[in-house]
Amino acid sequence: MIEHVEDFFKFCDNMTSADLGANPVRSISTKELEICPNVNELSLEGLLLEKLNRDTLVAFPGLNRLRMVRMPALSEIDADAFTPFCENLRRLWLYGCKELTNLPGPLLKNCSNLSVLDISETSITSLDPELFASPLLGAISLNWDHISDLSKETFSFLGSIKSLEMSTMGLVNIPSDIFVNTSLGYLLDLAGNNLETIPPDLFSSNPSGHDLQLLVLSGNRLTAISPGTFRKLYLLKELYLDGNTISQLPQGMLTGTELQSLYIFHNNIDRLSDSLFDQPPENNTLTTIFAQSNPISELSTTFLSGIVDGGNVVMSCDNVTVRQSVQKVSVECVPEDFLMGINTTSVGLRDSLSMRGFVCHFKKESFFGYYSCMACSVGTYGVPGYCVKCPKGGFYQDEVGQYSRQGYENGCKHCNAGNYVPFEGGSSPLDCKVCPDGTDRERNASYRACFCVDNYFRRDRFNSCELCPPIGANCSGEALRIRRGYYWNWAFSDIDRYRNFVENLATRNDSYDRSASSFGQPLPWIHTCPEPLTCENNDDILGSCKEGYTGWMCASCDDGFFAILGFCRQCPDVLVFVVEIAVILLIVLFLMIYVVFVHRRQSGQSGRSIVDVALARGKIVLGFYQVMGEFWGSISAIYWQEVFQNVAYLINIIQLDISAVLVKPSCFFPFLGFNPYVEFIIGVATPPTIIIACGLCLLVIEMKATLKSYYRRTPIDPARKCLANKILTLMSLGLFVTYPSTCNVIFALFKPACVVFPIDENKAKNVTLLRPDYSINCSTATHLSFETAAYACSFYVLAFPGILLCLLLKFSRGTAECPVWLRFLSENYRPGFWFWEIIELVRKVSQTLIIVVYGWDSTLSVIVTLAIAVIFLMLHASFTPMKDRFEHYLQLASLWAIFLNMLVAAVPATNDEDPTDVTNVIGVLLVFLNLVVLGIALGKPLMLMVKALVSIKILKEATSLIRRRWLEHRSSELQINVECSDVYGPSTSTPLLNAQ
Repeated sequence: MIEHVEDFFKFCDNMTSADLGANPVRSISTKELEICPNVNELSLEGLLLEKLNRDTLVAFPGLNRLRMVRMPALSEIDADAFTPFCENLRRLWLYGCKELTNLPGPLLKNCSNLSVLDISETSITSLDPELFASPLLGAISLNWDHISDLSKETFSFLGSIKSLEMSTMGLVNIPSDIFVNTSLGYLLDLAGNNLETIPPDLFSSNPSGHDLQLLVLSGNRLTAISPGTFRKLYLLKELYLDGNTISQLPQGMLTGTELQSLYIFHNNIDRLSDSLFDQPPENNTLTTIFAQSNPISELSTTFLSGIVDGGNVVMSCDNVTVRQSVQKVSVECVPEDFLMGINTTSVGLRDSLSMRGFVCHFKKESFFGYYSCMACSVGTYGVPGYCVKCPKGGFYQDEVGQYSRQGYENGCKHCNAGNYVPFEGGSSPLDCKVCPDGTDRERNASYRACFCVDNYFRRDRFNSCELCPPIGANCSGEALRIRRGYYWNWAFSDIDRYRNFVENLATRNDSYDRSASSFGQPLPWIHTCPEPLTCENNDDILGSCKEGYTGWMCASCDDGFFAILGFCRQCPDVLVFVVEIAVILLIVLFLMIYVVFVHRRQSGQSGRSIVDVALARGKIVLGFYQVMGEFWGSISAIYWQEVFQNVAYLINIIQLDISAVLVKPSCFFPFLGFNPYVEFIIGVATPPTIIIACGLCLLVIEMKATLKSYYRRTPIDPARKCLANKILTLMSLGLFVTYPSTCNVIFALFKPACVVFPIDENKAKNVTLLRPDYSINCSTATHLSFETAAYACSFYVLAFPGILLCLLLKFSRGTAECPVWLRFLSENYRPGFWFWEIIELVRKVSQTLIIVVYGWDSTLSVIVTLAIAVIFLMLHASFTPMKDRFEHYLQLASLWAIFLNMLVAAVPATNDEDPTDVTNVIGVLLVFLNLVVLGIALGKPLMLMVKALVSIKILKEATSLIRRRWLEHRSSELQINVECSDVYGPSTSTPLLNAQ
């Protein structure tokens, strides 16, 4: 492989020829290139040069043959590009340079020895006459250029030419005086153009005459020939008029010529009645006429009299009775698929035949050789060098010797609209079959079994089309694609093969990939994504998730993101995370200081303490967000916007879900990745951990008090009872707060939480996944173990509220005083409603049970959860169990908010013409509903705190409180008996504290 031409020509003194073809050469450096004086033949075929100037080939002054063939990037040649070697240049090939649009006139001005010029297959649209000024120029080839018109001056500098090839250029006319200064020699090829007439004086305008022997006018649009058109072509031996629409041959058309072979097949000639010569028969030279594939109904003896004895006429005889002529001319009747052969020694004619439906092979007999050219058979058409079968689809060819013309896709005929050939090589209109179901039968089939009608797709380019699935599919371009908001999985089908098939369908010409014309595997099942916005499907074949989402139905978070109520939020920087934690801890600390501060101020006062109020209202807020947090994490929130995702983060913190609170650190510590298994372990371990920790604290306190009493010989300190009550209170609060989240992690592993998803359209392949986390396969042994453990741990769901109910029932009878650590459950309720908190626990757990286990997609889930919301809303409104008016309305507001949230989620999305406004309104409503409870609960305390901060009193009281605490500590060391105040009721101060 040559990339640097300079290296190739380092030692070129004795080099006579060089072939640089098929190398990725983009430039030639003239500064480093050594002079190669003996190189007379150079091939640059396929090089990637874009421009040629004077210096490009200056190192080759002795060039006489230059092949610049099929250079795909060559678009410009300077006028002096060949000056360094032009005097020596004899043959120049420029064919196949399709980016070349123009050749400057002076390019070949000094090439006086140039004899062969081939500039075929370029994008040249006009010719400068100076290009043909070389006096020795004997062969010019302009085939397959884009020159539709020629002028009188085109060949004005050309005195004579032996071979002039101008086939398939798109010529629509030719001036009658174009050859007035040019004598034509052996061959003139004008085949494959769009000529409708030949000027009668085209060959008689030159006073010097012509020595033309082969004239090729095949494949034009000629309808008639003037009688004297060929009269001055005295040496004409072969005339090709085949492939036109000529209907009649004029009397004496060949007079004056020495024609031996006439080719008029594939025309519309219906009568062969007049003699083609006006001269006596003994002077005629015509020996062979090929007239097949014409609707000839009359063959007269007058016509046959123009043919020499022993001559031959090949024709179709379907409509004519052939009589033997007196001239003993042989008439050979052939079928429509007759394969004719032409033998020639002319290279130019060989090239012409190769481009119009013949395949030529060189044959050698004795010392001489010739080219044997055979017409392409029916069902095929010719391209230069070989025959090609008509492709599948709307094509057939029932004639021989056909070829692809410029501007046409192939050399085949078209089936009628709505018909196609299901195999290659269609050779008859009868091979065209009606297109299959689901296709558009009003269009041509093209390279398929007709195009699919709208909203249909296909699995095979040459088979029927199917109706597009009603949900989640886009069938544009005849292929099944996935729409945004939906998901499919290619685990059991070959996605690469399907992608190739879809891309191949977009190819509407014969270059489509035959090996990718069908897809025989089942297509994936289309699922509706739980959150439609996460399934972006920018790649509508494979399907793709929104940034930050991954996994089955795009329901999991990608690396660098963490989950909050079904959303995937980008992991923050470490500094941001630390600041968030610090802010949350400061807020919690501030609230605790505020509660302690107010509680101390209320010492000695009657009525409810701040602790009572905080716990009562905190329970309401906590209960609301525990239900809503699980609810919004389990459904498709189609109205959520970016602002609500921030609200979701707040909800996740407020609901105090232990496992969820620890999610964000997994951004920085990947080993902390959470799934339902880890959450289950944490959830079921939390209650015993709380109980054990508090039990150990109580044991330590009791042991410390006992040892202290033993060694000091004093009674056991009664203050331990106060401390024990606080620890028991923390334990009961911890169990109460974590109870819903513990139940949820247990419910999440129940068997009904597993969902069976079909993978392929036939439902032959299925996968069972866990609804709370689609990355978990329910069919594994690991999951079965966790499922068994979840059922075993479900006793806690009933045991905890049952034990609380028994304890409350025991103390509600008045036989014993309700312990301090249990009072928060019934303190805020009116007498007779001491059990209501247990009902609230049942409400929260029952609502989340339905959502977690059965999901929101089930109609039963929607009905049951809405029914539970309505029932408990009516119960609370009817019985008004709370003794505080504000707390009653706060709880009522939370129940209304739960009901409205569920109602909004249950109502399907609208189909308004402009749903954006509706979405915005609903989004704002959801944000309001989910913040209103928190706003009502914190509104009054926040106002009081702001007022206290403004007056600076809180700072003074905080200083006083710290000082008093220090004195209490000192008093305990001096063994001053301090009465343990009840944290849930009015407290009394010790004499020492009062004195202070």
